[in-house]
Amino acid sequence: MSSLYVTEAGSFIKRDGGHVIVGRNNEVLFEVPLERIEDITVFDSVSITSSLVTDFIERGVPITWLSGYGKYFGTLINTNTIDINKHKKQFDLLDDNTFRVAMSRKIIRAKVRNQLTILRRYARNLEDINIDAQIANIKSVRSHIGECMRVSELMGYEGLISRLYFEALGKIVPSTFAFTKRTKQPPRDPFNAMLGLGYSMLFNEILAGVINAGLHPFVGVMHSLAKGHPALASDLIEEWRAPIIDSMVLSMVSRNMVDLTEFDNSDKGCYLTAEGRKAFLTAYNKKIRSGNQYIDDRKSYRESIYKQCKQFASAIIHGDVDLYTPLEIH
Repeated sequence: MSSLYVTEAGSFIKRDGGHVIVGRNNEVLFEVPLERIEDITVFDSVSITSSLVTDFIERGVPITWLSGYGKYFGTLINTNTIDINKHKKQFDLLDDNTFRVAMSRKIIRAKVRNQLTILRRYARNLEDINIDAQIANIKSVRSHIGECMRVSELMGYEGLISRLYFEALGKIVPSTFAFTKRTKQPPRDPFNAMLGLGYSMLFNEILAGVINAGLHPFVGVMHSLAKGHPALASDLIEEWRAPIIDSMVLSMVSRNMVDLTEFDNSDKGCYLTAEGRKAFLTAYNKKIRSGNQYIDDRKSYRESIYKQCKQFASAIIHGDVDLYTPLEIH
């Protein structure tokens, strides 16, 4: 199975027998057997025939649209997995403060542990860089998580920890990619540009997993209900950000897999060029399909996400926080 990424503006996607054809300006760029496509992501102004869209939906192949800058627009996906009983339980749990606080606390603790693991892993061989102060501050703030009685309090501490984390992260990257804080919409530097695109791709993975598990993606436990916001996907992405995207981008810049010529920087923000985006998506596809060493059955990260979403669904159905174990790396 393979993922299909179509990044060239003006491209078209159509079906020819048992193959999917991708072309541009009346020229065929490449073709892929339809049965091998697991998911498809299109960037910018790419056209796809309605008959092929129907084929993908019938086969359960999600189609995701992103802007040329990597902004998430939406996903088309088969809705046969919708489970109205799970949806009802999700809405019921919105009024269960004890459940929401306990689950949110569990997710945030896992996220923070993963962030600390990434910082220590990449900083240990840097002789002239010291992030001890940031790590100490993160631990200090983390100590208050157990005291919180409301989700809003937890989110406040989570936001503070994230600011400290990105401050430290900006120090341990190679000097050409150094940054001082997380910036988005628009990103203001190459590292943030890659994080933004990576988080959009990962968000789509989580969204597909949530829907596959029969859950309502717009009803979360940590992030508030809001029009047009898949709150549950925003909840469940948190534990995966550092292990998948942050570590991947750190690896790319540390191993010189990307350079500054692959970014467009202007007053509108900093974004990957078409060539840079291709290199990034190649690395992402390799990462998401690689074995997840932190789960016993050694599934790929993509498979692990689907498994975690189903585990979360079980916790929702039974109203039991203990049935969900967030991913923690070490």
